[in-house]
Formats: sequence, C-alpha cells, structure tokens
Amino acid sequence: MEGQPVVKTPWRVVGLVVRVVLLAILLWGGVVSGLSTFPREGTAAELRAALDDKDTIVYLVDAREVRWSNHPLHWRRLIVNQDGSLSSDAGLDLEGRIGGDSDPAPEDPDEPREIDVLLAAAELRGVTVVRADGDNWPPAWFEDVPARYGWLVPLAWFATLLAMLARSRPRYANRWGWFWMFFFGGVGAPLYLLLEPQPIWAAMDGPMPPVRSRLDGGGGCLMALLLALVSGLGLIGLGALFG
Repeated sequence: MEGQPVVKTPWRVVGLVVRVVLLAILLWGGVVSGLSTFPREGTAAELRAALDDKDTIVYLVDAREVRWSNHPLHWRRLIVNQDGSLSSDAGLDLEGRIGGDSDPAPEDPDEPREIDVLLAAAELRGVTVVRADGDNWPPAWFEDVPARYGWLVPLAWFATLLAMLARSRPRYANRWGWFWMFFFGGVGAPLYLLLEPQPIWAAMDGPMPPVRSRLDGGGGCLMALLLALVSGLGLIGLGALFG
C-alpha cells in the first residue's frame, strides 16, 4: 500500500550504514582540509616540538611554507627562510608577503636545507608528511587531505561517484546535475549521500514519491557554484573558530 513503511530488511540497514560511514569520512576530510587551509601563525620552536610527536601531521605547501598539526582541529603555519632554515624571521612585510632583506641567501645549493632535514628525520619517527604542489594551492579537499588516513577521503568520494552513476534516476537532480555538483568543489558527494535515494534520516522508511522537478545539468552547475561558495565561507569560519 502506498505510503506504508516497508520491511526493514538487513540490506536496507547495510545500505544505511555504508552511507553514514562514507558521509562521515567525507565530512572529516573537508573539515581537516579547511582547517589546514586557514591556520594560525606558529613559531619555529612550536614546529620543532611538534615534530617530536609521531601523531603530528605536517603539510609542506612549497619550499617556503610549512603547516602542521598535532590535533585535528589545531593547525599552525610557518614561513621558512629562503635558505630553508628556521633560525630567524622569514621576512614577512606588513601585508604578509614573503620576502624582505632579512632572508639569508643560501650559501651552497647542494647543502641540505634545515627544514628538509628536520622533516626527513621526523618521517623516520612516524610523523606523517604531506608534500603539496605549491603552484596549485589550496588542493581540492577530496584529493589531498593532510591526514594520516587522508587516502580514505578520495576513496569514499570515488565510491560515491560510482554509486551516483549507477543509479538510473536520482530524485533531486539528473546525472548531469549531480556530475557538476560532484566536480565543482566536490560538495556534491556528501550532499548525494545525505539526500539520495532518499534523505538519510528517512532511509528506513518506505519508498518516497519522486520530486516534481529535478535539477538538470545547467541547474546543477549553478547549484555547484553556490555550494562551493557557501562551503568555502563555512571553512573560513571553522578556521577562525578553531585556529
């Protein structure tokens, strides 16, 4: 009978558990990536102390910037001297740009940089070091999460993408609509897990009628841009709150 709850079979329970696990992984990756993108300024002494803790995560943005965390919600940032040392101020001007006369020039280009030596030794102690491409900063949160088990995030994102493509008729948007929401900012993946094939809070209820109008490709593209803006502002707020 229409509207009558269906039997809660084991498969429905398994499906709900899988959705919750995938959603939790994606949200965790988004929060960690966001906080690492908007950290507080740290000191060389704080970095050296953190490198003694094997639970520390270090994000080497490029040759001049390093970020680290020994707690998922607390990230710090340090500008490295031009020669790779941490012993003096890195020379930030009033607008926060790298540079200044206080940067010592490297004496020997073949000499190992202090920051590289410190990170290599830290990796031997079990510290996780993620080396990012500074020309493509910040990285997509669902591709390069600076965490010990960050590889779980792109795995969960890709599994959700396959589930979306395999579904013949999603309720809230067609495949093209969801496609754009997946790839513009990546927010479509957690949103899909939250809403499809029916809202996660009603996943154990009976089948729901289809929505009257679904987003097409153009609507999905516009929604993706809006979601990317909203999520970006949200991550800035998280950085200010926990930084």
